[in-house]
Amino acid sequence: MSTDVKKREISSGMQRNINIAIAVVLVAILGFLFSKTRNVDFDAHNDVISNLRQLKQIDAEWNIDVFKSKMGINNNYDPVAQPLPVIRELATGLTQKTVETGESAELDTMLKSFQEIMAKKIAMIERFKSQNSIYRNSTNFLPTAYDDVIATAKRIGLSAARQAELEATVNPVFSETLSYNLTPDAALKDKLTQQLVTLRERAEQYPLEVKESIEVLIAHIGTTLKQQDIGASLLNELSALPTAKKIDELSDAYSKTHETRLLDQQFYRQLLIAYSVFLLALLGYLGWRLIRSYRQLGKVNGALTQANRELKESQMQLVQSEKMSALGQMVAGIAHEINTPLAYVKGTLDVMKEHLSKVHDLANSSHLFATSLRDKNADKNELNTQYLQVATLSHDVVKNKRFEELDSMLSDGTHGIGQISEIVINLRNFSRLDRASVANFDVRKGLDSTLLLARNLLKHRVTVQTEYLDVPDIMCSPSQINQVFLNIITNAAHAMGEQGTLILRTERHDEKMIRIEIQDDGGGIPSSVLPKIFDPFFTTKPIGEGTGMGLSISYKIIEAHGGKILVDTEKDIGTTFSILLPIQQKQAAAGIIEDDDPVDLQPA
Repeated sequence: MSTDVKKREISSGMQRNINIAIAVVLVAILGFLFSKTRNVDFDAHNDVISNLRQLKQIDAEWNIDVFKSKMGINNNYDPVAQPLPVIRELATGLTQKTVETGESAELDTMLKSFQEIMAKKIAMIERFKSQNSIYRNSTNFLPTAYDDVIATAKRIGLSAARQAELEATVNPVFSETLSYNLTPDAALKDKLTQQLVTLRERAEQYPLEVKESIEVLIAHIGTTLKQQDIGASLLNELSALPTAKKIDELSDAYSKTHETRLLDQQFYRQLLIAYSVFLLALLGYLGWRLIRSYRQLGKVNGALTQANRELKESQMQLVQSEKMSALGQMVAGIAHEINTPLAYVKGTLDVMKEHLSKVHDLANSSHLFATSLRDKNADKNELNTQYLQVATLSHDVVKNKRFEELDSMLSDGTHGIGQISEIVINLRNFSRLDRASVANFDVRKGLDSTLLLARNLLKHRVTVQTEYLDVPDIMCSPSQINQVFLNIITNAAHAMGEQGTLILRTERHDEKMIRIEIQDDGGGIPSSVLPKIFDPFFTTKPIGEGTGMGLSISYKIIEAHGGKILVDTEKDIGTTFSILLPIQQKQAAAGIIEDDDPVDLQPA
């Protein structure tokens, strides 16, 4: 591709990015203006104001009930607690409406401040209710405790004078306590405190049972005084909370914000009309530019079509070159693997020939001796000589175990021929030249076949471990998948150097795919190299030792089968290539690379 074409592509790409950025900005501005001109929700605003007014009214009534309770006008504190559910409901509704209308951050801050004060007030009311319960219980028990003191004195038979003295001491304290509960007063509290001290001192003069009942009465009076003070303190704190002020501030802020939004809406509507006119003019200009661009695109498309045709022709030649290179390496290894058992069989046959000559001599001598025995006129000296010759030859055959050695050599020769047959069968299985392009394939057998063909490369330095789990046959092009296995195993062997371990695994990845892992313990792939390993022509091998096409073609084969190749590598630990393949192709032979198909070598 010429330099001018490259420059045009770069310029076109930059212009396209700029146009996209401008379009995004224009759409963003339009969206912003449209969002600013949306209708103001008057209903939501009115609901907010209504909630605030209702809250203010309830809060005012609430404060009056608090004041009545503080002054002792209310007989109980129930009116103080009754508004709590209504207040919680109104506060929650106010928060929801504020979120729905999207009010300003200032309003949000004010609302949170109001909620904090209201939550504090509600918490104090809850404390007041709990305290009031304790106070009421102690107050209600006072008459019982008083009666118990008098009854105890009578029950133990205290004298009438002592009983009168006891009543004279207890009655004032009991009466003052009831008065204090109705109208709390600091002077009265001091007086009661002193009376309790006196009562506790005089209680020591009475019997134990009377003393204990007096102590119970004193304890409840003390509790009543304490809880009265706590209740008064809580009511004072409640009265001091500025809830009404916060509600007024919120109402004013909501009204001001609503008016501001109405003015902004009118302003942005006018701005949106002007911007829409600008966009219409811009669209007309872009339409004119688009027509010009289509004309230029037609010219460029013709040039690209021609360049693409030339590129595909080059790619087909490169694929064929890689296939021939792999075939040459494989044939050299296979020739070496066949030569070893063949030489062994030849040596065995030579030794067998030597042993068979002895057996041949024994057979001839035996035949001659048997013929002489049948001859009635045979010379006895000659028979004796023939017998000795047969005996000597038989002794040699038996002593040297020539038949046993012949049997062993025949077995070894058969084994060598079996090895040659196995190599030829595995070569046929590897190439699958005698089968259809797409067929059911057991990847475990494919891996085993590839290992046998690569045995010359692996033996004496690479330990192979197989961890095969049960996987179903897959629909694929067996020869192409075997080519992928061979490429990756060959790379792994080169990466491990003099010694190493190669682990092959198969397992189900999920219901639709199987997983094949090829793991080595080499030096790993450097991080700077990893992104390039599937690029065409990229290789880390010395010049003349690698074409840089093996992994690129392997990647494309797996991709054409609807699978994936994943790489996991770690420095000085090793590399694992994981191949994911579908069990069934979506269509018969869909995407499978045929020998004459042009191949896009760039990974997706």
